[in-house]
Amino acid sequence: MAYESFAQQFAALGGRRVFGVPGGGPSLELITQIEAAGGSFLATGHEAVAALMAGAHARQTGKPAACVTIKGPGFMNLSPGLLCNSYEGYPCLSISEAYPPDESTGRRHKWLNHLDVASSFLRGIHGFSEIHGAVESLWSEATQECPGPVHTDLVPRTESVQELPRSMVNPTQPDWRKQLAAASCPALLVGTWATRSAWSARLAALQIPVFTTAAAKGALSEHLPHCAGICTGDGKPNTPEKTLLPQADLLICLGVRSGEMLSPSPPHANTLWFDAPGLHESRVFPDNVFGTRASALSDADATELFGALRQKSWGIEATITAHAVLDNAMAGWDDSPRTAMRAVSERLPDAAHIVDTGNFTVWAEHFLRVQHHLDLTGTPNGRYLGAGVGYALGTALARVPKASVLWIGDGGIRANLAELSLAVDLKLPLLVLVMRDGYLGSIRGRARKLGWSQQPLTLPDHRLLRVAEAMGLATWDAPTTVALDSAIQQWQHAGNPPALIEYHLAPDIYVDMTEQLR
Repeated sequence: MAYESFAQQFAALGGRRVFGVPGGGPSLELITQIEAAGGSFLATGHEAVAALMAGAHARQTGKPAACVTIKGPGFMNLSPGLLCNSYEGYPCLSISEAYPPDESTGRRHKWLNHLDVASSFLRGIHGFSEIHGAVESLWSEATQECPGPVHTDLVPRTESVQELPRSMVNPTQPDWRKQLAAASCPALLVGTWATRSAWSARLAALQIPVFTTAAAKGALSEHLPHCAGICTGDGKPNTPEKTLLPQADLLICLGVRSGEMLSPSPPHANTLWFDAPGLHESRVFPDNVFGTRASALSDADATELFGALRQKSWGIEATITAHAVLDNAMAGWDDSPRTAMRAVSERLPDAAHIVDTGNFTVWAEHFLRVQHHLDLTGTPNGRYLGAGVGYALGTALARVPKASVLWIGDGGIRANLAELSLAVDLKLPLLVLVMRDGYLGSIRGRARKLGWSQQPLTLPDHRLLRVAEAMGLATWDAPTTVALDSAIQQWQHAGNPPALIEYHLAPDIYVDMTEQLR
């Protein structure tokens, strides 16, 4: 029977979850076969959320997850979620109905050339095949460095698809050993490669400051004393990248790519750049623009590099001081994102955190400390407003029965609010924490400075708590951190049901304080 082999291969790789909006043709037939092979399908209200859920679920489990839809408008609706996954390096399988490449009947209903639409950001796009190993090949492509979505049209495709371009990574430069030997105060900055590399466990044993990009947050436990926090290139004077990094005489960057940094300038005057050998760079971001090409870091080179770094010891007290400087600078506001993040972390130490985008995202980079990179999901590279709902649903589903917390603004929540009904249907232990300031706050600061209109940035009160309650979520209003802490305790006492809390932020203070971070 058609699609039976594909479904069985998907199941053999550990694939269990499929999300989407199917049609009445091949997509539904494929889903039927996936269910027969032990998988399950969840219908989303919008196709983009299906892609986000698949990306988050696959990232958490390390197993294939797929999103399925129809051709044309269905695929176009799916594309924003696929683009977001591409930005963040979250692998998934994308599947849609399609017209055959040699369509000759003259039919044009829902016509769209999927290759033209998405080839610029997908990891790959292929025709359908049921030969043995086909699904394994797709998943391998999705998970190689840099990971991302791989798409399959449910029709055979005979023409060849252009291979993803390889990033220009130079052979390892011989003088890096001399530079490292001469350095008395080296620091490390790691990108998302550190969350997937064979050498990642070695970070914890170092005795030098280790920074991460925002996208690699959690590559090193942020509770370790030598974890220096986030480096974006755009930090303000009180951030560790500005107070601590200048004390280093050498910065070693491992897998730090252009899309993971905000500033195009090198983060340090004396920098060594390394990346994965044979790197397949994503099509989303151009090659590094830092003025140099990374050197390939082989396994043998990594062993030598970390062996040399283990001999270095400096900066532990300086790192602790740098965090204290930032903490003291932001301590003057009692009911801030900082105090909210501390309250949530203390009550829910094992929770997964999903961060949408907004000013609170900047606070989360510095004050939401995590043990592991899978404890934080978000859109630091794409800053994709509203994507947090889909990522939260996929993460919460993968991590049941552990709690998940979605941090989202009153702007971002509007995009996919209705999808939270899935959390109710599935009884997910998901806490949605709406950071409410009544504005699109991340834009408002610039508007205030330049005297531009703030009317387009103003968000009226749509009685979100009533809407959420009508959907079946437990709700609490939290005008202060004390009220937030009380609400979380009540949520825990109730057994962690799907819930939404509105946490109020003073809009002018919110903008002013955030501008001290970035």
